[in-house]
Amino acid sequence: MLDKFYILGSKFEQPKSKQTIFVDGSPEVFREGKDIELSHWLPNRTPKKFKADTSTEICLNFASNPLSGNWDLVVNNHIDVDGILSVFTILHNETALQNREILVQAAEMGDFSSYGKTEAQILFQGLTLKMLEGKSKNLDVFKNYKKCLEEVFLLLDGKITSEIEEGISALKKSVSKIEKSEIERKVFNQRFVSYSIPQNLAKKNLNSALNVPKFNSLLSEETLLLPQARNKFDKEKVQLVCAENENGWFYDLHYPGFMWAETVNVWRAEGFEFSGSTNGYFYGFPKLEKVVSELRELETNFGIWVLAKELTPFSSIKGRGFPVILSFLNSESKPTQSSLKPELVEKMLSEVFN
Repeated sequence: MLDKFYILGSKFEQPKSKQTIFVDGSPEVFREGKDIELSHWLPNRTPKKFKADTSTEICLNFASNPLSGNWDLVVNNHIDVDGILSVFTILHNETALQNREILVQAAEMGDFSSYGKTEAQILFQGLTLKMLEGKSKNLDVFKNYKKCLEEVFLLLDGKITSEIEEGISALKKSVSKIEKSEIERKVFNQRFVSYSIPQNLAKKNLNSALNVPKFNSLLSEETLLLPQARNKFDKEKVQLVCAENENGWFYDLHYPGFMWAETVNVWRAEGFEFSGSTNGYFYGFPKLEKVVSELRELETNFGIWVLAKELTPFSSIKGRGFPVILSFLNSESKPTQSSLKPELVEKMLSEVFN
């Protein structure tokens, strides 16, 4: 079994290697003809036979049917849940393959804000907590990885803490608000849905109603309507989130959270064009641009409908963040109330994504 790993950026010396497996991140020191890349980052050299939506699943595909070689080192260049689970899969392939569904779902929860079953939620939340603990202590990234890899075994064996339970509870509450219609969900077609947060909820929790969680964020009540909850029902839809206020409505249009990565098993929404830089995109969709121009003409409140032009997994519209591609903002790039009613905005946008 391959038993050595290294994280680029560590202060520790990188071990010598005959043939290296690069996972998840960009392989800055890749040796053509010797090494292999197993990643969903763009650009990548991942062999077609192993491609999947997350790097973890790509590594699982490799683990179940590996290429022959003198593989003696696995390397990544960053720390997040998908990255940790990718390294774990190569180092501990038997355990990983036995828990394939849990690992894949946990990786998707981190990289795409997807929904996962309870075991995946525990793994995602627990790993994120362990990773953040290491960062808060300024641990070297290699040492942080070692602790996180040990934590995977504990979490798969059922380890649970109050902090993990708090995250799972926050997600349950978000899902419950949708299922009980406290937050109205309206499906317009196969690719467009809206979520309307009523004034009584938005007024009490305005910051959490408007919060867009950062990449690989903990599940928490800091976000009233967690993207993982929306994605339980509408992972492959463009999602309009509306929040009511006495002076109008706040709006964010979310693209699927997986759009930044190379994916092979899910729908690809229009508008993303790879920029050539790592995981970077230009955004342009003429049908949506036309509707945004019409929204601007109809708008009577102070503010502007802002459409994304460039995106990464960590950035989009200033003041909002990925995967929001359209928002109504004030001059300080903060959400503000639009005069336009949801019925009109929903109708106009649903026709774009039909």
